[in-house]
Amino acid sequence: CSDNHDARRAAMSDENVQQYRQLHTDVQELLQTKQQFLQQKTENDLVKKELELGGDDAVVYKLIGPVLLRQEMDAVKENVDKRLEFIEGEITKVDKQIGTKQEEQQKLAEVIRGQQDDLRAQAAAAARKVYDEQTGGGE
Repeated sequence: CSDNHDARRAAMSDENVQQYRQLHTDVQELLQTKQQFLQQKTENDLVKKELELGGDDAVVYKLIGPVLLRQEMDAVKENVDKRLEFIEGEITKVDKQIGTKQEEQQKLAEVIRGQQDDLRAQAAAAARKVYDEQTGGGE
């Protein structure tokens, strides 16, 4: 019965380690997504600055397929502002997801540490028992 219990405990530990690795992968993917949004934000911030330098009477064109279409400056600025607002919202959302995954990861790490400590204690007790049996100690 003890061997069965130990096997179950080891399987749980392995499962937790796999879960921890998956959380780590998820966090890395979320960080990569955040980096892409930050890059888009930087690009749009630059566009906004360029539009502000041009003044209200500047002519702006938008490339749609192979055609350049003239755009109204106010509409272009509004579009860039909306895009920046959307991107900032996405960054906030991803930050929350990262925080949640990292919390889960931290809690799981504590569980794994506890399981490893238990396994070490069991191994030490088993080694002590074998030692006592071989040396006639513990009597």
